[in-house]
Amino acid sequence: MFGEEEMTELRPVSRVLISEGIIEQIKNLILNGDLKPGDPLPSEIKMASQMGVGRSTLREALQVLIHLGFIERKGKETIVSPSVGQKLFPRDILNHYQAHKGIMEMIELRKVVESFLAESAAIRASEEVIKRLGEDLKEMEESIGDVQRFIASDHQFHLRIAEGVQNKVFYDLMMGIRNLLRDSQELVLTKSREIPPRSMEFHRKIYLAIKGRKPKLARKWMVAHLKDVEREMYQILTRETLKEVSNGN
Repeated sequence: MFGEEEMTELRPVSRVLISEGIIEQIKNLILNGDLKPGDPLPSEIKMASQMGVGRSTLREALQVLIHLGFIERKGKETIVSPSVGQKLFPRDILNHYQAHKGIMEMIELRKVVESFLAESAAIRASEEVIKRLGEDLKEMEESIGDVQRFIASDHQFHLRIAEGVQNKVFYDLMMGIRNLLRDSQELVLTKSREIPPRSMEFHRKIYLAIKGRKPKLARKWMVAHLKDVEREMYQILTRETLKEVSNGN
């Protein structure tokens, strides 16, 4: 029996796709026989604490496992499905997440690189580049109702920041990830109407920090912007995975 007192098998989850890590750990415990049909899972509070994740993230992962047939609700408990052994599950059940893994890893890269670029641009960018950055921002504002135009102007805004750093290697790096960047923007902007206005506010703050020669503030708002994109992307992928699994069943 794998109960409240025996939670040493679960480990903290540190990957970008946190839900995938949660699902994989619990799924493998079931497939390996550590969790048997009918066994209760520990409380959400205990699992979230041991894996180092938020309860809302844990609940989303558990919901995926319920749809997959690995676990089910029984009153106030969550248990391993008694019929789990009768089902045939593909080894890589998270194909939908895997298909978008490159996008999520790209966002992780952007948080590191673009926070540095924003900070550096606030120090190094010429007045001409800052003027053009303002024009890019205006183009974003004017295209907020046109997804493709908004994406193009958003992309140009970020490239302009890289240009302002006056380092060709960084500029070439941003050019190199432009296709993945466009994929992530299209996925987010076509799935959520709330994102464009929120994105505009972040871009405005980034621009004002760079224009005001405030490097730490520029870094702060760039990180906040990309974390917001990451959260939205995670939620979209989770919803799409749940939908895909439901349709498959």
